Amino acid sequence: MLLNPEEIFADLITFRKEIHAPECHFDYSVKPFHFVIYSPSSTRFHFMPCSTVRTANNNGTISNFRRTSKADGLTVCGNCINAWNNQHSDMLLLAGNFDLSRFFFQLEYDHHMWDGINLPPEFNDDEFSRDCFILYRPVNVTPNVFHFMKCSSVCDDERIGWIRSYRFTDRISGKFEMFDGSFQTLRPCEKCLAEWDSGKGWKGYSSADDYAKRDIKVSFSLREFSEHCRNLDGKPPELSALYQLMEDNSVWFGANVSNDYPENWDRISDMYRIARNYRCEECGLDMRDFPNLAVVHHVNGSHPEVGPENMRVLCVWCHSKQPHHERSVKIDRHT
Repeated sequence: MLLNPEEIFADLITFRKEIHAPECHFDYSVKPFHFVIYSPSSTRFHFMPCSTVRTANNNGTISNFRRTSKADGLTVCGNCINAWNNQHSDMLLLAGNFDLSRFFFQLEYDHHMWDGINLPPEFNDDEFSRDCFILYRPVNVTPNVFHFMKCSSVCDDERIGWIRSYRFTDRISGKFEMFDGSFQTLRPCEKCLAEWDSGKGWKGYSSADDYAKRDIKVSFSLREFSEHCRNLDGKPPELSALYQLMEDNSVWFGANVSNDYPENWDRISDMYRIARNYRCEECGLDMRDFPNLAVVHHVNGSHPEVGPENMRVLCVWCHSKQPHHERSVKIDRHT
C-alpha cells in the first residue's frame, strides 16, 4: 500500500499545532537564537520573552507576530532590556545604543529562554506585498515621505508633471531604495494619513489631537497596512486611484531605473541656454552677462527626458521656487 504524502503532511501540521511547536526547527545546542520577534502593528522588536511577549502568548495574539533575523526599521523593546538586566546584572544592556548584531554574536543565550512561547514562523526581512503598492521619490532629500494612496499631494505632482520622478515599490520592510543604491527609512505622508478611508484617516488620524497624530505617524507599519488591505472586501477607491495613476503616467516600478542625466547633458544644457538667449522663462531676467545664473530646469523632474517640452531656462532664484526645489540656493535679486 502506497502512502499518501499529502495526508502525512496534513497530520504533521496538526500535530505541530497541538504541541505549539515553532514552524522552523533550531538546534539550540549548536547555535544561539539569531532571531527576534515583532508585531506588524508595532515598531518594536523583542529579543526575549518579556512581559509584553508573555501577555501576547497568553491571550493568543502571539500568532500575529513575525520572526526575523534582522530588525531594520524597528527599535528594541524596553521591557526586554529591563527583563535582561534583571537576570544578567553582569551584562547590562542599554536601549539607547543596543546593537542587535553584537548581542547575537557576543552574548550567551539561555537555551531554554523561549520555552513555553508559541514562536511565530520565520519571515523574510525583504517581504513584499501584492495587496498594496507604495509610491515614493527615490532621492535623498529632507523631508522625504512615501504615499500609500493618491492623496492631494500626489494629485498636485501629477498635475504639474512631477509624478514622473516617482517610483512604485511593493517592498514593505520599511526600507526604500534610492537612486544611488542606498536604502532610506521614510515616514508616511501626512495627507495620506488624513485622507485615507474617505477622509476619516488611518486609525482616525483626521480627528486625532496633535499627540495622537504624532504617535499614529511614528508607529505606522507597512506590514500592518498590507495586511489591512488584504482583509478588505474589495479594493478601496484610494488604492484603485493609485494603480490607475501608475498606468496613466508610466511611473517606473522599482528604483533600479536611474534618473541620471544623459552623458552629454552639459552640451545639451549649453545649447538650450544659448537657444533661449540666457533669458529666464519665468521672470524674464537677462542673464547674458551672468550665464552662471542660468539653470536648465526639468519640468517633470525626469532627468533623462531632455525634449524642449520638458526643459526651461530659469534663473537660480526662480528655479528655487519650483516644486521640490525649495532647498535650492536663493539669491538676493537687488544685489
